[in-house]
Amino acid sequence: MIRISRRAFLRGITGLSLAWLVGPSRARAGTAGGASPGLNEWPMFRRDLHHTGFVPGRGDITGPRLRWRFGTRGAVESSPAVGDIDGDGRPEVVVGSFDGAVYAVPADSGGQSVIREPKWSYPTGKLIWSSPAIGDVDGDGRPEVVVGSDDKNVYVLDGATGAEKWVFRTLARVRSSPTLVDLDGDGVLEIVIGSNQIYALDARRKQRRWAYPLQTTTFSSAAVGDIDGDGRPEVVVGSYDNYVYALDAPTGTAKWRFFAGNFIESSPAIGDIDGDGEVEVVFGFGAISARGDKGVYALRGRDGSPKWLFRLDDDQRVISSPAIGDIDGDGRPEIVIGSNVNVLYVFDGQGRVKHTYEAGNFIESSPAIGDVDGDGQVEILVGSHDFHLYALAVEPGRPRLRVKWSFRPPQAANIFFSSPTLADIDGDGLLEVLIGNNNGELYAFG
Repeated sequence: MIRISRRAFLRGITGLSLAWLVGPSRARAGTAGGASPGLNEWPMFRRDLHHTGFVPGRGDITGPRLRWRFGTRGAVESSPAVGDIDGDGRPEVVVGSFDGAVYAVPADSGGQSVIREPKWSYPTGKLIWSSPAIGDVDGDGRPEVVVGSDDKNVYVLDGATGAEKWVFRTLARVRSSPTLVDLDGDGVLEIVIGSNQIYALDARRKQRRWAYPLQTTTFSSAAVGDIDGDGRPEVVVGSYDNYVYALDAPTGTAKWRFFAGNFIESSPAIGDIDGDGEVEVVFGFGAISARGDKGVYALRGRDGSPKWLFRLDDDQRVISSPAIGDIDGDGRPEIVIGSNVNVLYVFDGQGRVKHTYEAGNFIESSPAIGDVDGDGQVEILVGSHDFHLYALAVEPGRPRLRVKWSFRPPQAANIFFSSPTLADIDGDGLLEVLIGNNNGELYAFG
């Protein structure tokens, strides 16, 4: 792992992922085949261990040019992962569906807008909300696909064939997305995932490594990084029991927990958001039916104390997960997150609103950040319940984000709950955009 100080990074580089801002850590991300992440790879939900949702590189998508679409028999609220799962040198797209199956789809369509046939599919017992992750979790030198299901199981599947390699049974539905990370520096990835507990699973030995009990279940997915500066990684995750937990990654023991006062479905993102040399934890929270605060929190990574809080009205919530990156080229990171007041918010590191975009309905999709049209300016990609996928950008001097383009599916348009994935799916060095829709389709733009 490349190691660079937070302050040196902020002085010398702009526009890159905030993943680099978290201090030295033994934790290693999961990637196809266990290799180091490629420039445009997206192997798990929110792309990296710190859940920044940010990807470097550029695309050439100046409008919603559909490369291909793939149909399932259920809503696609899962977000796609991208990686070479079968060792043929070409990436695949892996996604779950409410029809209960996880699909591996050839990523390169040859430039034609066609309905794709899957390389393989694997049926689970119930719907899949969890987003798959790709990585070599059993140390055999070949990538696996890991995903949770509402049938209470975590599945480890052979990347090349989709054959079942291991199934871990929990006591509740598994809607959390897996994070694949080497927790102890032994060169083999573990699986961190939430259900009735936060689990760290050892697929090589087919056993639980540790489990941290929750008061209820969780939808939130774990970010991993050294948030307190002690040189050891922490696992950070929210829960329906209203707490955010910071757990010692190798052992699963609690370092701190923070009571937000409302449900947490949002997955935390971690990074030095204000340039003070310390790491913060950012997440959305709140449920429409529950009393108490709702909005966006930033906590100090060292002890879980609140740094700032942005409140929403009592009848709203935030289940979108934040993205972190420099979206306006000022050399400082911003936080981007959707809300159920139909607004996409862009905050500075102090919690002040810099930019907004108001959609026609809820924004529960989690934004992704990258320069998808190659103009040197970063775009925000996000879906909405108003049936649209948006590509948004900052317009200098104006608080309202500008719509560069939008897409509404022609096939029985439905809500976009799925979060966009930005990755080079055809090996041309340019970013493509992938996202699922509740009409049962997976779309690829390029």
